[in-house]
Amino acid sequence: MKKLILSVVVTLFLTTAFAAEKPSNDPASLNETYKEIAKLLNNYPTFSGLEEDVVVKVRIAVNENHEIVVMSTNTTNESLNYYIRNTLNYQKLFAKELEAGKGLVFLIKFAK
Repeated sequence: MKKLILSVVVTLFLTTAFAAEKPSNDPASLNETYKEIAKLLNNYPTFSGLEEDVVVKVRIAVNENHEIVVMSTNTTNESLNYYIRNTLNYQKLFAKELEAGKGLVFLIKFAK
């Protein structure tokens, strides 16, 4: 009986440790994805409202058609928000590093 309880406890511990392991979003492993997103955003127009450099945090997801869906941005500048959403939303992502249903958070720096 003691062995059975001990094996159940060990099994539960190992299962919990395995399930709690967070998959890594190592920047080096997403290199192609970052390059592709940077290429899409590279041709931004000059924003007249920028008085200083702005860093925007963007959260995206990949849908079943392997298209980018912008979930949120943390900017209060409506023209930047509009530009990011219209440039990235539903663009086909050719890099296969992100699977459908997975998300990514990254920073974009806009220089004045």
